[in-house]
Amino acid sequence: MEIDYVKLGKRIRRIREDRELSQEKLAKKIGVSMAHMSNIENGKTKFSLPVLISIADTLGVTPDVLLLEQVNAREKTRGVLIQQVDEQLAECDEAQIFMIEEIVHSAKKLMVEYEKRVRELKK
Repeated sequence: MEIDYVKLGKRIRRIREDRELSQEKLAKKIGVSMAHMSNIENGKTKFSLPVLISIADTLGVTPDVLLLEQVNAREKTRGVLIQQVDEQLAECDEAQIFMIEEIVHSAKKLMVEYEKRVRELKK
């Protein structure tokens, strides 16, 4: 499998911007030049695994989150999906988190009921 460095760079940029971190600060924290950081985000250069890990650590994500665009959505690991949900929840206040939990609980209950009906119809 080939790594799509353009998609990877775009994902790095989006997460960096979500963290309100400048490109210059990220470059400084991971020990690369501003030009190299720009080339990474624009997909103009390949970079090493240690650089990928440094970027992930600095952005507070795991490397698989950065590489997510490289795999089909159906192939996402449970851990990646949970981390993405956790990132969304981090931006919520307590009332929003409570509401989301209620929605998830209700959705899960409906899915179980639906699956039960489907099984009964197949009999």
